Amino acid sequence: MRHFAGNSFLEINAYTLIWVLYFFLGLMVLVFIFILIFSFYKRSVEKKKKSWQDDVATIISEAIFFEDDASSVIEINPERRQIFDNKTFRQYFIDEVIHAKKNLSGAPVLNLVHLYEMLELDKDSLEKIKNKKWHIKAKGIQELAIMQQEKYVKQIFRLTNDTHELVRNEAQCALVHFYDFKGLRFLNVISHPVSQWQQIQLLNYLHDSQAVNPVQLKKWLKLSNHSVVTIAVRLASFYNCMEVYEEIIACLQNGTAEVKMNALEYLKKIHKDNTADEIIKCYACSGKQVKLSILSVLHETANEKHITFLMKQLHNPDDTIKLAAAKVLSFIHPLGQDFFRQHLFADEHPWDAIFSQIDNDRAA
Repeated sequence: MRHFAGNSFLEINAYTLIWVLYFFLGLMVLVFIFILIFSFYKRSVEKKKKSWQDDVATIISEAIFFEDDASSVIEINPERRQIFDNKTFRQYFIDEVIHAKKNLSGAPVLNLVHLYEMLELDKDSLEKIKNKKWHIKAKGIQELAIMQQEKYVKQIFRLTNDTHELVRNEAQCALVHFYDFKGLRFLNVISHPVSQWQQIQLLNYLHDSQAVNPVQLKKWLKLSNHSVVTIAVRLASFYNCMEVYEEIIACLQNGTAEVKMNALEYLKKIHKDNTADEIIKCYACSGKQVKLSILSVLHETANEKHITFLMKQLHNPDDTIKLAAAKVLSFIHPLGQDFFRQHLFADEHPWDAIFSQIDNDRAA
């Protein structure tokens, strides 16, 4: 009986194994067929693009060198115009127009924008930002921004707080691309954090320092979204905005570590007689990196009345903080570097290495 049961079990397992092998074999065949179909499709598209190249190059060249006047419009050969019924061609044409625009300036750029609008390609880009797929939506925003389609600012503004990070990044950059500092008005309403990389991107889009509004910066510095506060601090530092000094000082008490670090960068550039006293107030409750930044700012703002505070930092268990405090002391102490030579433990570790490094830094 046991022998029979054992044979049945082996037969069932062999039968199952055969079906599993058939399944994987069928799956491999399907994958192979899919790859073949996809490769054929890609080759077909590339072949079409090659056949379109001459027409696209001609249309774009004629637009670039078109001499505009009140009564003239860019004309396209009726036969060529028919190609624009092809959706794939329209996208290819948009990509080529954008590529050409990036390498031009002046009147040719305006001609390309006019061509883009005349062919209603802006409608294609607008349709993309309504798509549910984030990468298509982001591409549509990018196209509208590059082609200067400010008339769609309302639709783009709604996407500055989109759930997908890359979509809202593109929308935010588009607004700043359109309106410079005024385009940052989305900071009033966004709830999602703005990444450090995105902050750098936004700053790179800003050009007109005269457009910076200190009143608006003060509002942003008081918001609960810490990334918005960080952007405001960076903007104040970037444009040397002295009007928000008091708000930056307040950020040292209430802000996150990132906010504090950026606030200290601002205070390193823009400081007053009380700056050193204000930043020392938040020293005790700060982490190591913030403490090092505070000591770096004290190098620019401290004076002899802060020697006692700095002397206490020489007893910190962290040698990095000891070194940072010692550097400031060597700069503001009446005895300068001679102060360290008179130090009771000047020849012992780690003081010998710290004082030696200060000497080397001064010599360099």
